[in-house]
Amino acid sequence: MLKETLKNRLDKHANIERKLWFENYIKHNTKYRGVELPIIRNELKEWYSEEKLEQLCLEEQLDLALSFFEEDYAEDKFAGILFLQLYLYNKIDYKYLLSRLESIFEKGYIYDWSVCDWLCTRVLRNLIKANGMECAKVISKWNTAENVWQARCSVVAFTNINKESQFTQLILESNAILIKREERFAKTAVGWLLREISKIDQSIVVDFINEYGQHFSKECLENSIKYFAIDEKKKLRCIISK
Repeated sequence: MLKETLKNRLDKHANIERKLWFENYIKHNTKYRGVELPIIRNELKEWYSEEKLEQLCLEEQLDLALSFFEEDYAEDKFAGILFLQLYLYNKIDYKYLLSRLESIFEKGYIYDWSVCDWLCTRVLRNLIKANGMECAKVISKWNTAENVWQARCSVVAFTNINKESQFTQLILESNAILIKREERFAKTAVGWLLREISKIDQSIVVDFINEYGQHFSKECLENSIKYFAIDEKKKLRCIISK
């Protein structure tokens, strides 16, 4: 009943034009109502307050938050992510929370880059910031997950904290595994993080491309070298064209 109440609130903001735009942009057969993220956030916060959800024990709140991932609409999954970000991630042992999130992937509830990356940037990144290296290592171990979206998290969770050199080796180790996978969104995760690392130390990116160049897609390479000088880009493009 609690979940249905929030879903009904979101239904009232459905917009067919935004729905069609989102579904065309995201792909992966993801269903949308066409509700924008600021509205989802506002409705979630009002619902949480009006239903006095803070009175539920943390386990009940966590069960409720994770139940939104079971739903078909992306907005429901975003609501679950925001629930975790706003009210739970810093109140629950990170190892337990990560084990519960693993089950979300195992059940196939995350199947597009948008929901995956939102989970990374709204929840997993904050978990790493709050709990440090030990938490980072647990998330990095997802790099061998069969589910490509869970494996993608092992890299994307480090966006915007990759400037902290303590995590560089973990990122590179995960990159080395993901770049060998055939799935497009494994490789694009690698390109994203290499692009960000290049802002700090381009030599790290050059060394990685030299070692794993045969596994790069064109899309991944171009993202990785986005901030390189034109002459350096030409040299690196030659590596994957051999």
